[in-house]
Amino acid sequence: MVLIDRRLLQNVDWLLLASAVGLVAMSAITLGNLNVGRAGAGVALRQLAWVGVGFLGLVILASLDYRRLVRMAPLIYGLGLAGLIAVFVHGRAVSGARRWIVVGPVSVQPSEMFKLAFVLMVVWWLTSRWAFPLGTVTVVLMVPIIAVPFVLIVKQPDLGTALLLLPVTVALLVGAGVRLRLLSGLVLAGLSGLPLAWLVMKDYQRERIMVYLDPFRDPLGSAYNVIQAKIAIGSGQLLGKGVAGATQSRLAFLPERHTDFIFAVFAEMWGFVGCLVLLVCYVLLLSRGFDIAAAAREPVGRLVALGATGLLASQVLINVGMVTGLLPVVGIPLPLMSYGGSSMVVSLAALGLLLSVRMRQFQ
Repeated sequence: MVLIDRRLLQNVDWLLLASAVGLVAMSAITLGNLNVGRAGAGVALRQLAWVGVGFLGLVILASLDYRRLVRMAPLIYGLGLAGLIAVFVHGRAVSGARRWIVVGPVSVQPSEMFKLAFVLMVVWWLTSRWAFPLGTVTVVLMVPIIAVPFVLIVKQPDLGTALLLLPVTVALLVGAGVRLRLLSGLVLAGLSGLPLAWLVMKDYQRERIMVYLDPFRDPLGSAYNVIQAKIAIGSGQLLGKGVAGATQSRLAFLPERHTDFIFAVFAEMWGFVGCLVLLVCYVLLLSRGFDIAAAAREPVGRLVALGATGLLASQVLINVGMVTGLLPVVGIPLPLMSYGGSSMVVSLAALGLLLSVRMRQFQ
């Protein structure tokens, strides 16, 4: 049984938790009014079941000292890599992608679970004694930590999750105090490799880039999702069309409406005002995360909080950006909103890390 010191409970960030509960509630309401496969109520109930598992993980991580977790990071990272490798042996293929492992009645996505292991591993490396001073050598020796999981995730293929590792790494490097000149050099080196990335991309991934540049190049094919998402968002107008009037969503004109494109569904149902409430919840949640990082009294806590918040912030920005056409389409769910057990559990576990830092920053 996990015991929590009562003194720690006095430092729980209730605004952070309230924002998360609000997002989960909006997710359940939205999913409950969609006819996805089985009855919408069944989808919502399964989502709430995963929310229960996620909140259990949140409580467990919040009760643990984050410094102990960072010390265990190499082991956690190794287990995460083992999960990524296991996908190629025991994974279940869906729509040409092999990303899930079936464990009894549920499917687990190791690449989602790996994201927190990656954050802890990078924090462990940046705060290790032999990583100082934080210069070129330290960053170069980090390359295998990033490159190995990046390649394994891309091979699934899951380019969206793989790319998510990059902004999280940049955020942690900035938080660790890496010189701006070195960071700029890394960014320029990454940009110089884009032509090579184009050559190794799969055809559908290249097509997504072309659709981003020309949204109407194939309106009934590769551009269909983005066009339908924009129609759904626009049709919501100021106050939304309500549940019954959300024809784009309920009549399945919008593909992947319960996962990657749930923001478009929400916008059609509740309009600009509803989206404003949703985004305010995200702003509150993320601002509390960055405040926790800023208030941390030692580097490990600051980087753990920054990594967890950066992970959530990157997903929100990329998902909303791709649904609205501001970014190319990649398979990244909207945290605490999109249907998916692994995503929900990892998002709530990230909040558990934030609470662990917050509850101990006054010790």
